[in-house]
Amino acid sequence: MRNIGIHGLLVVALVLGCGDPDDPLPSADPTGTTHAETTPPSTGTTDATGTTTEPSSADDTLGTHGTSSGTEGEGSSDSGPSTACGNGVIESELCFHDAIDLPVDLAPSDLVLADLQGDGAVDIVTASVGANGHSILLGDGQGGFSEPVLLYGGSGTRGVAAGHFDQDGILDLAGANPGTQYVAVYFGDGLGGFSPQMPVGAPDGPRAVAIADLDADGWGDFVSVGETSGDVTVRRGDGAGGFSAPEVYPVGENPYDLVVVDLGADGNLDVAVANELSDTISILPGDGSGALGEEQFEWVGIGPRALAAADLDGNGHLDLVSANFTSNDLGVVIADGRGGFENSWSYPVGNDPYSVALADLTADGVPEIVVAQRFPALVGVHGRQPDGSYALIELYEVPLNPLSVEIAHIDDDGAPDIVVASSGANVVSVLLSNP
Repeated sequence: MRNIGIHGLLVVALVLGCGDPDDPLPSADPTGTTHAETTPPSTGTTDATGTTTEPSSADDTLGTHGTSSGTEGEGSSDSGPSTACGNGVIESELCFHDAIDLPVDLAPSDLVLADLQGDGAVDIVTASVGANGHSILLGDGQGGFSEPVLLYGGSGTRGVAAGHFDQDGILDLAGANPGTQYVAVYFGDGLGGFSPQMPVGAPDGPRAVAIADLDADGWGDFVSVGETSGDVTVRRGDGAGGFSAPEVYPVGENPYDLVVVDLGADGNLDVAVANELSDTISILPGDGSGALGEEQFEWVGIGPRALAAADLDGNGHLDLVSANFTSNDLGVVIADGRGGFENSWSYPVGNDPYSVALADLTADGVPEIVVAQRFPALVGVHGRQPDGSYALIELYEVPLNPLSVEIAHIDDDGAPDIVVASSGANVVSVLLSNP
């Protein structure tokens, strides 16, 4: 994985277009891209555009970064971070080694990073749609991983989550299988292995799944979205590996992704859903008993396919970011901490944004937005600007058709690392920080 200048992105975007998102080898579209109108936050001083000024020193060739002073793949931010990569200082730096590409089973479409063995090292689990199951790669805590082991699941496995369904203190897994009418539950053994799948009904093609304790009883429940029904399904865990009857809540059309977080700052978990064909984010407020309230929604961009949550503006309340595949932009929704929203806007990011993750990569207390762009295959890092908007500060090439991006501490250097699942190349790419 290497740095690519902003000029380089523009050249590629003009000659490459979007294909079918589920096709690992999309075809070129000579028409280029379209972007939704950007409406950044108003601060009363400067009207930001949400875009980055092209550095005058950048070449119009792929792989040249206008501000990088390190080796290829170890550049720093265009918005001001130090270029002293490799000196052990994390603050104000955005530095990464070249990526390590790890082979996995066919067409990884999602991934989760979790400590499956309880040894303090982060492990990788993918959802592999082409293999109808999950690849498990065990980490050594130093950036290395084992060979993948396939855990068989249902038909067309698309999503995966990790959490606790029983009382043994060991992480379990849930897999979303849109080709079936169930979520596959796997119980962990603490050594990185899992039981055969236990099918748990979730109607109408579950595409994404999350594990969280909605009813505050200490046991994990699962929440899934059904892409054909436009519903959210909740199955509450009993702490012994069993589940309640399904509770179904309508949301928008073709729900694609979800997060379960406390948006109302009331101690109760809420469910937020990206609805691809409704162009909205649905919010289902939780009451703490496991039940969800009436849907609220916010318009974002066209075709939201991914969702992430973090406190973007430092007010103590979680905000939302959506990756809007059709309008080629990111939607930013600033929460008011009461279950509503203060402000929202979108800004262009280039072709096919498919997955998004939020984390403070530069140790300045402010999360960056990391987005996987499907075609051309890029990962973009976007930083917060003084007026509250976000703008591109770094780009990295990744293998073909990246469908999922996550962030965690893979090694012991104290800086966050980036992991990307690339469906078209059948690999997971690990981008280790280089502080």
